[in-house]
Amino acid sequence: MPAAVRSWLAVAVASAVAVLAWAGFWYLALPRADVCPAIHPAPAGCRVDERISTAWLWTIIVAALYVATVVARVRPSGQRRQAVALGTVALGVAALYGLWTVWRAGG
Repeated sequence: MPAAVRSWLAVAVASAVAVLAWAGFWYLALPRADVCPAIHPAPAGCRVDERISTAWLWTIIVAALYVATVVARVRPSGQRRQAVALGTVALGVAALYGLWTVWRAGG
């Protein structure tokens, strides 16, 4: 497979990782069917404001890493392949850590 195709394939993987991470962040952050009692302090799992702010933070971090990966692919460079691969790996790690962080924020 040519190097140009491999780097665009890495960008496609990075796109899929970013979209799945964003969907996961907001799936965890937004309340769905649970009803939380109006007591103070809120019981575990009812601190939606903490999850939403954490989801916003990780959405921005993943977006920045995604943009950096695409820019690494588009800019002419001798180390393009390594930069795209590193960006994709960093994006995957950030997505997993972000999901864990959003999940932990409400509990």
